[in-house]
Amino acid sequence: MRLNKAYKNSNIILVIFIIFLLIQAFDQSFGWGMNKIYPKIYFTTFGTKLEGWSVFIWFENGLVETLQIIILLIAILTLLNLYLSKKKFFKAGLIKSFIIIEIIGLSYFFFEEISWGQHLFKFDTLKIFLDKDNFFFNHQGEMNLHNTSRIFNEFPRIFVMIWCSLSIIILRSSKFINSKELTTIIMPNVKLIFISFLLLIFILPDLIFTKLGMIDFSKLHITENGVFKGFDIGTILSIIFSFNFFRLSELQELLFAYYFMWHSLFLRGLYFSKKYYN
Repeated sequence: MRLNKAYKNSNIILVIFIIFLLIQAFDQSFGWGMNKIYPKIYFTTFGTKLEGWSVFIWFENGLVETLQIIILLIAILTLLNLYLSKKKFFKAGLIKSFIIIEIIGLSYFFFEEISWGQHLFKFDTLKIFLDKDNFFFNHQGEMNLHNTSRIFNEFPRIFVMIWCSLSIIILRSSKFINSKELTTIIMPNVKLIFISFLLLIFILPDLIFTKLGMIDFSKLHITENGVFKGFDIGTILSIIFSFNFFRLSELQELLFAYYFMWHSLFLRGLYFSKKYYN
């Protein structure tokens, strides 16, 4: 019960934080222009003519990425604690294999985000990541793999996206999955579906608008003789509804990490509950 209450409170904080991010990002991206168009309504702004995204919030080592790293660390430590404390119950079953794989996967996620310590200890990038003719050439000059190839970035991202947003929905709609171990792995607590729905809100609109080619950022500003006159309504609405006025990928990754954290906490809570063994 205490874990469920903590989850509820955590989700409230998360939603408030996301609302803050959306308001801040909207003002940063469109505030200056809105103030010029509707000065009596949009009477104040922190945005500038340069628009763009907040470096403090969205870029490397910013607020969102820092929170993501902390949340991932909590998830990893939770799983390690579960495995070391209850490994005698797992034997050689599916649960044991899953926990080991998840620890490895989340550790990869964690270390990639901090460029394997480079962001913390400021050491130079190895030459293998700087050579443009090398398979491991890093497009951002960092010590990580996800900026070298789609194999290390897009494929893991798609898998994580499906797992976090659709796995419980698929499980609950399937009549063929009746394994207790598999159900436990996918859905240690049905309440996780809230995060899945939240993720879908920040995945599907972008996917639809992008695939249909409905966003053309070059049409956003209406100008006359080089002077800003306003925003193109269709363009600004497509940007807003698809959440492309901030670094959407960073928010998605934060939600991935948040999902894994609570998945780990619920899984640990399940195995530390005496009711599970009755």
